[in-house]
Parts: sequence; C-alpha cells; structure tokens
Amino acid sequence: MRLAYSDTRSSPIVVLLHGFPLSRAMWDGQVEALGAVCRVIAPDLRGHGESESPEGVYTMDAMADDVIELLDALGIDRPVVLGGLSMGGYVALSLALRHPARICGLMLMDTRAAADTPETARGREETARTVLHEGDGHSMIETMIPRLFGKATREKLPHKVGAMLAVMERTAPQGIAGALRGMAARPDRRGELGRIAIPTLVLVGEDDVVAPVDEAREIAGMIPDARLVVIPAAGHLAPFENPAATNAAILGFLAEIPARAAAAPA
Repeated sequence: MRLAYSDTRSSPIVVLLHGFPLSRAMWDGQVEALGAVCRVIAPDLRGHGESESPEGVYTMDAMADDVIELLDALGIDRPVVLGGLSMGGYVALSLALRHPARICGLMLMDTRAAADTPETARGREETARTVLHEGDGHSMIETMIPRLFGKATREKLPHKVGAMLAVMERTAPQGIAGALRGMAARPDRRGELGRIAIPTLVLVGEDDVVAPVDEAREIAGMIPDARLVVIPAAGHLAPFENPAATNAAILGFLAEIPARAAAAPA
C-alpha cells in the first residue's frame, strides 16, 4: 500500500497517525511546530487523504503494516516516536505491540484501548453500508461534528470545524467503509498495555466525549512508563483544536525520552 505523506526531513523522527475520517492535514499545527526540532512524518492512512482506497476491511494491523512499509521505503530502520489520535491511536497500539523494536516512544491521543461493544460494532456496519449506498459520507459526517469538537472550538473557532469538515467530505466512501469495518473488528488491547515498555504520553482533550479523560487515565495507569496530559479547551481532536498546549506537551515528552531510556534498567 503506497501512502501519501508529509516529511520534514530532520531528526529525531516522529510519526503522526490521524483519526477517522480525516487526513494528515489535521497535524499541520504539529508539523510546523515540531518540524524545527525533529523530523515529522505524517501519512494519510489507507482510504484517507491522498492515499489509495482499496476494497475490503481496513484492519488496524493492516494499517500498522502500511506504516511499517512506508518507514522501510524511506530507509528508516531506527526506532521512531509514534503518535496516533483516535483511529490512529488504534493503529499505533497495533504497531507498538507487534513491532516494538521500531518504536522508542509512544503518544496515544484521544483514543481507546477497549474494543467496540457489539452495539457500536453493529452501528459501524450499518453506517458503512449507508455510506456505500449513498456514495458519500455527508450524512455520517454531520452527526460527528458535535462529538469531534469541544464546545469552545465549536463556538469560538468555527473556521477550524469548517476546515476539518472539508477534509472529511473528501474522504472516499470506500475508505470510510473500510475503516469503519476495521475499527469494529479491532481487538481489546487493555490486557496488553502492560507489555508496552517504552515512554508513553497519553494525551486527551478535557471535553472529549468519545474517548473521555477517565478512560485516558485508565490507559495511562496500565502502561508502566506513561504520563497523562489533559489539554484544555479541546474535545476529541485536541491537537488540532489546541495546538499550542498539545505541542508543548509533545515537546516536553520528546525532551525526556533520552533521559528515561538512559535510566531504564538493562
């Protein structure tokens, strides 16, 4: 799978995985701020942005393997700091647990470790069928806006909502359906979080109603070397809604990774 991507070409290397049904455009605020001190690679996951939209179910493992394929194609064999938001967090967990040697730091943003409930999985399948039947994701996207953005963003920064709405509207129906079905089939990762043996930043918007603060706190508590950061005035898309606070948290985390690694037992 060939993924479209942005790359700032300096080091250390940070890879950022976007949420559903977005694109690498959601990371523009991070690419600009972090690109001055590290190499930032932000791919469009399969079915999103400018990447291909093949038929079938986009499992989280398949999307994680796409990212590995991209890193290999770029000649990157040293460990990277991997960050993912929402669906991108599911992909990041898959990659970190299945390819731990490729990761030296993990950032889980506004995401969940639990699997879908049967009811949620059924709802995703129904939505996938509707999107394919209608030929676009408009009806689905309209219902997502109040859940994706915090109240402060919706009321004070409507241009941000409009920008991401435009990104979502461009996502191919086949990509939407493939991702929905892949998320519905993802496993429960909570029992595996204790195996993550690298520094981890768990970041969440204070007004996130999709992956709320209490759930983020539980994830941080299950990972041995994790810290929790709550981003104010933000909902489910915290890095996009409040880039200044998010970038400060990420930069602080990146600065500590070498020290943590040096202090870790052999």
